[in-house]
Amino acid sequence: MINELESRFGTATEEQKKWVAENLGNLEEEQKEIFLRELNKASNGKFPDIPLMKNLMIRITGKRPKEYIWAVCLECGCEYDYGLPMCPDCFDKGLDCRARAVKKSEFKPPMKVIKYNKQYLNGDKNEYICYSCVHKKQSFCSNFGNPNWICKREEFESCNCARCCGYAKKINAELEKSRADNKISYAMPLKRG
Repeated sequence: MINELESRFGTATEEQKKWVAENLGNLEEEQKEIFLRELNKASNGKFPDIPLMKNLMIRITGKRPKEYIWAVCLECGCEYDYGLPMCPDCFDKGLDCRARAVKKSEFKPPMKVIKYNKQYLNGDKNEYICYSCVHKKQSFCSNFGNPNWICKREEFESCNCARCCGYAKKINAELEKSRADNKISYAMPLKRG
């Protein structure tokens, strides 16, 4: 389809090529002919812009193109999955940041968008991406990727994500140390001057 459009209207930008490949590749022959005829009437001799092609596609097929949405933290600018209740970067820093904007695009979001591994996701767990370090891993604790969950000892030991589990181990070690320190300080008699 892109070759046909370029032969009629000239060279397309990378963004236009991407949009045509994702949205117009599956048009039936009859729809394709109508689309090209309408595009000839509407365009002014140069390659048509995306909003024009989008409107024509909706008119001809009755289907809207795919739209991707994701969240952007208003505090640090991190882009993350819309399903997350809060920004994972801010959560890692100990902040409770829920202020966010929504980004929409007809193209897939960039890989820097942090994915949220919901426990109830179906499919191959090898395809899940850690919300914190954005690396694919082989095995996960039961709440892997949940920013509202701090792993228990048994859980983080079964998870292969070194950074996240290192993070959980560090938190747990600090908690254990503070508990131990508190027990000792309570057990020791107070010195009076």
